[in-house]
Amino acid sequence: METIECEIPEELADELEALLCEQIRSPWSLEQTKKGQPFKLVGFFADAAEAQEAYSLLRDNFPALHPEPRPGHLEDREWQEAYKAFLKPWTCQDLHWVPLWMREEYPLPEGHVGIYLDAGLAFGTGSHETTRLMARRLLDFRNEQGAAFAQKRIIDAGCGSGILSLSAAKLGATDIFGFDRDPESVKVSRENQAINGIAPEAVIFAECGIEEALGGRQADLILANIIADVLQIYAEQFIEATAPGGTLALSGILARELDDVRIYFEDLASNVWGGIERNSRVDGEWADLALKRL
Repeated sequence: METIECEIPEELADELEALLCEQIRSPWSLEQTKKGQPFKLVGFFADAAEAQEAYSLLRDNFPALHPEPRPGHLEDREWQEAYKAFLKPWTCQDLHWVPLWMREEYPLPEGHVGIYLDAGLAFGTGSHETTRLMARRLLDFRNEQGAAFAQKRIIDAGCGSGILSLSAAKLGATDIFGFDRDPESVKVSRENQAINGIAPEAVIFAECGIEEALGGRQADLILANIIADVLQIYAEQFIEATAPGGTLALSGILARELDDVRIYFEDLASNVWGGIERNSRVDGEWADLALKRL
């Protein structure tokens, strides 16, 4: 396994992170030992030529990246252990996300549910703040609905590895639709569905864009973990797809963008919905926005 790495300026970290969040099997990761320390961009590749080509393509979009990154090499065993070190279980209330390789050594408390995910998918195992923010919204909705949760319609927009859709199924929902324009995301979502023993009809995954996915469809909860620019482009579609009494939960929003996104969505939603309740949370550099249609 060949590696390539370089330190990056702090002002570039958010833009790079937003790009990497969209890639289900990205070879790149951003690392920061502790707050205040420099960020480091690290890539893992099959050979040195692939590493250099990938870095050149990335530098075309981010010319501020260092012109001469540091190459390196990891033996297979080193790579596997290094990768595992970054992946830890995450828990919120009675929901647990567990890397697949920890399945036997991670006992679930009685009455709790676990989602087991391929340890080869760093972003797909819920390691990112935006995914966790959406999981909290899912749990909020479950708690609010009580027994009625099982019949509520849920859409997972930009489903990635399927972690939110599959979590909803494990929590008891039965009408779940997840979609992504990336065929690799849909493939991985279905693989994770099988890993967790969730029947194909319990969660429907589709390869499609936002307009196709939401056209003629409404849901009681929409979870949209997509970067802010794309959320705003398709704001009308998301608003129209939120059923009366439903909740539109948005993430992939940098904290500094939150006010602009909130104002944009509220202005549009007020014309379609009438009454709105809203709130938001911040996790690290990222934020979410929940809008309830009254």
